[in-house]
Amino acid sequence: LLMFLRPLCHLIAAAGLAALSACSSTRPDPAASPAFAPLTLTIAHLNDHHSQLEPIPAVELVLDGVATQVELGGFARQTTLFRQQQASAKNLLKLYAGDAVTGTLYYTFFKGAADARLMNTVCFDAFALGNHEFDDGDGVLRHFLDQLQTAPDCPAPTPVLAANIVPAPGSPLSPSGTPLNLPYVIKTVEGVRIGIIGIDIVGKTVNSSRPLATTQFLDETTTAQRTIDTLKAQGVRHIVLLTHQGYDNDRKMAAALTDVDVVIGGDSHTLLGDFT
Repeated sequence: LLMFLRPLCHLIAAAGLAALSACSSTRPDPAASPAFAPLTLTIAHLNDHHSQLEPIPAVELVLDGVATQVELGGFARQTTLFRQQQASAKNLLKLYAGDAVTGTLYYTFFKGAADARLMNTVCFDAFALGNHEFDDGDGVLRHFLDQLQTAPDCPAPTPVLAANIVPAPGSPLSPSGTPLNLPYVIKTVEGVRIGIIGIDIVGKTVNSSRPLATTQFLDETTTAQRTIDTLKAQGVRHIVLLTHQGYDNDRKMAAALTDVDVVIGGDSHTLLGDFT
């Protein structure tokens, strides 16, 4: 995960949660401009679970100086945490930063269907494609995305984001000529529009996974700025980048971009925050 802040905005981040206070990017004349109430936006996010749906048993941690066996993780615990935040946090966005699949027998046997079923217990507001989503090609990825869109208990299907991926018309990811992946999604929170842009890592996906040769992968930074500019032209002032390209790449990209409030990233599995 990775989070940056834009001047005049305030960001608090800890253990997968980010609280963003919306703000003005200019300094208006108080006598000429209307007053705007502050907006608090909370982001709860997950990345790279790699089909690890069950808890990991018998892990030894040293707690208060005592060696203690614990059971770690499991997707059911993630769902519980998201639901707790949904009940208590103000204006919650639930985001997933890629690499949901590949890594256990749940993927070997079910090719993403089991992952999608459990992801739909969270009802993510956006899911960004990662490199491992393409491990078995565009057709198998399409099967996973179809399952992710089948969520009877969610208010709406999870938008799948990747601004820098362009599937060929008629291919599994663009069967009708309109890509299944979107460049961005806009969420309206208390009347304020928040743009969420998806970016996937290019080199690793093309060289280590198996996307179709006809699927185009565009430069990450150039595509991100172009999409930001598109949203700005629509009057969207608050931008969240949902990326899957690793901590170091996110830092480099953030330094090269303008008008980004927050970066939520995956791929490098970098744990950020104070866990003392």
